[in-house]
Amino acid sequence: MKNVIVVMSSNREIEPATKKTLQAITDLGGVVLLETGSSDVAFARCRALSWACETLRGYPDRDVVLMLDDDMEVPAETAQALVDQARALGRACSAVYATLNSKVAAVRWPERPGHWLVGLGCVAIPRALLLELEEHSESFEVNGRFYSAFTWSGPEDGSWIAEDFRLSKNLGGVKLCPLAVGHIKKGALWPDDETLARLASDGAAPSHSAACGESATREPAQGDLSHE
Repeated sequence: MKNVIVVMSSNREIEPATKKTLQAITDLGGVVLLETGSSDVAFARCRALSWACETLRGYPDRDVVLMLDDDMEVPAETAQALVDQARALGRACSAVYATLNSKVAAVRWPERPGHWLVGLGCVAIPRALLLELEEHSESFEVNGRFYSAFTWSGPEDGSWIAEDFRLSKNLGGVKLCPLAVGHIKKGALWPDDETLARLASDGAAPSHSAACGESATREPAQGDLSHE
């Protein structure tokens, strides 16, 4: 993993298993870029990938960018196998993970047989491909800094295309590799009986912490570079 840059966008607490994944990758020589501070997913992706391209130019030996979401559990050997595939094929490659309804987070791209549109939980992108996409992407400015529009969400041909599938298309489609990774999802949160009773009686709800029934102390991720 010594020639890999890992890029992650997060606006919440990173899952403990994901922190372990990041630490394992950095222990093997990977560089981790952590983009934070934006709840706009498409913008966060663009900012993170723009930062990744800047870093690629500063590290000529780094030849693959590995996109990871903050709720993924990826064994180091799986990450390495995915990176090796992307490097060998010269195209974007994705691992396989499930969503909350147990479906694979990917669909076939009808216009390009053998290519997939995928979620961005674990995708390896060769250096040359990402820099080429940057060159052909529109540039935009936010707070005095310039970024490239690698992806966006919006309508197309009567359908809504989310930022993950849009980036898949902009990369020319993705190869879905038979490499399994974990997708961490928590159970449903329900309001407690006290909250419902208060709302029914006088409309006064208890505080957020009381309604949720718990609080937690958060620890920062280790082995990463943060970017806000």
